[in-house]
Amino acid sequence: METSTDDRCGYRLEVGLSDVSVPAEECDRPTWDDNDRCVWHATVDGKSAETLEGFRPEPGESLDGAYLREASLVGVDWLAEASLVGADFTGAVVNGADLGGADLTLANMSDLAAIDADFTGATLEGAVFTNADLRRATLEHVLTNEAVFTDVHVGAGTRFSHVSAYEREPVRPTLSDDHPLEAAAWTYRQLRRLYQDNALPGLARESYTQEKDARRRLAWSEGDYLTAAKWELSRWVMHYGSSPYRILLAALLAIVASAVLFPLTGGIMEIQGEQAITYTIEDPSSAPVWWIGRVLFKSLYFSVVTFATLGYGDIQPIGAWARFLAGTLSIVGSLLSALLVFVLARIVTW
Repeated sequence: METSTDDRCGYRLEVGLSDVSVPAEECDRPTWDDNDRCVWHATVDGKSAETLEGFRPEPGESLDGAYLREASLVGVDWLAEASLVGADFTGAVVNGADLGGADLTLANMSDLAAIDADFTGATLEGAVFTNADLRRATLEHVLTNEAVFTDVHVGAGTRFSHVSAYEREPVRPTLSDDHPLEAAAWTYRQLRRLYQDNALPGLARESYTQEKDARRRLAWSEGDYLTAAKWELSRWVMHYGSSPYRILLAALLAIVASAVLFPLTGGIMEIQGEQAITYTIEDPSSAPVWWIGRVLFKSLYFSVVTFATLGYGDIQPIGAWARFLAGTLSIVGSLLSALLVFVLARIVTW
């Protein structure tokens, strides 16, 4: 930072990041009282809203690097749409303030009190929120790629957009070359942790699903078809590990489909005493209805015990295709059973 010249502030914001481009114009405001900086850049804690309002910025005027530690800005509305890149709000109180549309990139929001504050449409990329109070605050359509939320207090009244701004526009992040969907995934991951820390499991699960869904669509858009197929399978089978009902439905479909296929791929054979009965359907159009019903009943029973890997041995598959189907069904059954246990355990820990 350059020193002031004569009675001019001369402050210039230097973020110290070679890959981040921030306008580096010197502040041309007059110095404030006995300080060598203007009222916005003077390193004085606890500035009041009344003091700052006397120097309120004009539309489009830059306040980048503003020093607002422990400032009292309750209910102010003249910071909306302001450029506050790299501003220091440590310990400040902005309860009920309007910061909508403000550029708060790389701002320090540690210990910030922002109850009922409005950040709608603000840019919060790279901002640090540590031990901040955001209860009942509005953070709809904000850009939060690479923002850090640690020990932040939110409640059911804190409003975030259901869909990230990176997806809704879409908007590319300014601090990185990430794809908008990658930035959206970052946002949803931060929200999930935020909701978990504040005992809001329903919202945490929703953010978790949105993060995985963003990564699925990112894989498709980048041509990573193997990863995309993995996410698609996870989506349909278990809703990214959050729905045991989908696993049960997948298991039911696998059992019923196998029960239909067994009689058509060689059949199954049941041992009753010294007699072997083969259940197969070579031509469904000419087979009696009672026989089709009996075969499907036996085949359904065999599918269930094979899926569950019980292995009673009273019924066996006949032919190579039927044996292959039985082996595949037993593997699918083991995998879906393991997934069901995983998902149930995950739900308990939300």
